[in-house]
Amino acid sequence: MASTARRLNRTPEPSTLRQIHDRSDPSRAALRLLLGRALEQSEYYAPIFASRWPLLELVQTSLPVDQENPVKIGSGVRLVLHHKVTNDVADTVFSRSMADAIDRHPTWPAKERTDNADRTRTCGAWMGIKTCNNNHHVGVTAFCNNHKRCRRCARADARKQSEKLYLVAKHLLKRQQVGYSLKMLTVTIRNSGNVLADVATIKRCWPKLYRSMFKSNFSAARSRLEIGPDNKTVHAHILIYCRFIDVKAISAKWQELTGDSKIVDIRKVETNSDKKLRLACKEVCKYITDLDKWIKQHGIDEACNQIADLTLRLKGERFGESYGNFRAQVFKATFNYAMPKPEEHDPLLCNICGSTWAKYEEVIEPRGPPRLTVVHA
Repeated sequence: MASTARRLNRTPEPSTLRQIHDRSDPSRAALRLLLGRALEQSEYYAPIFASRWPLLELVQTSLPVDQENPVKIGSGVRLVLHHKVTNDVADTVFSRSMADAIDRHPTWPAKERTDNADRTRTCGAWMGIKTCNNNHHVGVTAFCNNHKRCRRCARADARKQSEKLYLVAKHLLKRQQVGYSLKMLTVTIRNSGNVLADVATIKRCWPKLYRSMFKSNFSAARSRLEIGPDNKTVHAHILIYCRFIDVKAISAKWQELTGDSKIVDIRKVETNSDKKLRLACKEVCKYITDLDKWIKQHGIDEACNQIADLTLRLKGERFGESYGNFRAQVFKATFNYAMPKPEEHDPLLCNICGSTWAKYEEVIEPRGPPRLTVVHA
């Protein structure tokens, strides 16, 4: 695959890990920590990213010039590549750190621990490049699909889910009902010191709150549980389409249902701004732990240890639910036609021009030096 990557020489030399770290946003503490780890362990990471840069360049420069890809050559493509490589470096460092945390977890079943660690460690690795008849290139990479504990997979899945939610929310706003608006509701559970019990409480009480105060023929809601990194306080973000209800009444009902929790917040989403509507949809599609917040609070290794333990204890739990007209069956019954959804792409066809794939070339990534552990002195 090296010969394929060398076909293009349209940008200067690839950025080094030092340059990637120094040019990153100083306000993003978690990103800086992850890039700093890559720099410290450059003997392992440098060969990997030296091989990925030309592959990313090959894919990026084969894209047609349009609004999403306004530049193909020179400094413009270098900026695009720098952004993608920065995220790729951070994601790869996190995946390796999380795999190590899974490996050393004392109560994880042995076989399951090994399988999960191996899948997490290889997430993001390039496996090949597909080329169509019009010479467009698309990379084929491995994904672990551990959305609850993988930075790369959580972001990709949240993007896909939020796009689905955005299309439905946009449709509800076009069919605006008198007195209805889109709001962001947050409900919080008093921290009992037992995360499992707090999760069970909020999952039991939130549906009751929806049915008792918000449910109607035109209402809709999408909830997502989140656990804060500071003291593991459990709360839920809910994007809800409903009539006006005073926050004091919501707080009183929430306290009645939970017994000891009354903190709620409800704010109208600015639906005139497409960007803010998309951000609201994204907020309720992210996963139970905002991974960067945990890294910023606890550091890389401790954050990975806690997230690995938390996701094991909460294995099998659902943390996102749809209600009312955000559910396909209810939507169809209300409007008498199917819920809108993003167009699905045929994997057998090029996602740029629609032609069939003509060629597949395998990629073999370099590996860093092995880490040796003394088992007997």
